Amino acid sequence: MFLVETWLKEEGAATLIETCPPNYKFYQSIRDNKRGGGIAVIFSDKLSCNEINLGTFTSFEYLAIKVKTDHSLLLITLYRPPKSSPTFLSDFSTLVSAVLTNYDRIIITGDFNIHVNKSGDSNGKDLLNTLDGFGLHQYVTEATHQLGNTLDLAISQPANINNISVSDIAISDHYCVLFEFPFTIHSNRETGATHKRCINESAQQKITELISSRDLLNGHKSLDEMVAGFNSNLKEILDEVAPLKTKHSSRVKTSPWINESVREKNKAM
Repeated sequence: MFLVETWLKEEGAATLIETCPPNYKFYQSIRDNKRGGGIAVIFSDKLSCNEINLGTFTSFEYLAIKVKTDHSLLLITLYRPPKSSPTFLSDFSTLVSAVLTNYDRIIITGDFNIHVNKSGDSNGKDLLNTLDGFGLHQYVTEATHQLGNTLDLAISQPANINNISVSDIAISDHYCVLFEFPFTIHSNRETGATHKRCINESAQQKITELISSRDLLNGHKSLDEMVAGFNSNLKEILDEVAPLKTKHSSRVKTSPWINESVREKNKAM
């Protein structure tokens, strides 16, 4: 789920934690020292995701998430304020040109505040021409705002996005853009194995009896031979009484919102 204009600050992580369904996580980007803005991405913990920095741009806010899939995939959520800098198209082109060379598939979503539905809108035409020059397609064709304009966009390479639709869920003057983007996920679970012996009271007694009944040194004369013989005999006894058992386990990786800044604040509390 891609959210723009969250209006959340750094302490707003608690709101997103409460908002997330079970087994979901999030990343967020806040607008420092100003009202409004803010971006968040909520995703299943089955996905292995990392936030990446693509540089700083003054004409828009963005949040970039790299997803481990069968092909390199980058998700970018963008918010362009209504009164954005005239450098937007130049900044946007710089961003896109950088990611296209490094990722097989990209999705760019967000509120561009550009009327791409109006053929006479120069900003809209310039944006669509820019996308065409990069070989990208803008998929949203319906109005995404209550005034009838298409401001919220879904951009990717041709044939990447399916079943796109727009729904008014009555919580904003903007509508919700829904779409499907098929890909094969890599698990976000860390796997490991532990090896243990079960040595209870009964096993201890049996080990003691076997040690007492054997010549663990086997008549070896040198110190190295005696140590090797002792270790070998002791391992045979342990394998007989308490064989080594392997247990496989997995766990979901650490919550991504717990970054260095949050850790430092937790230490100070």
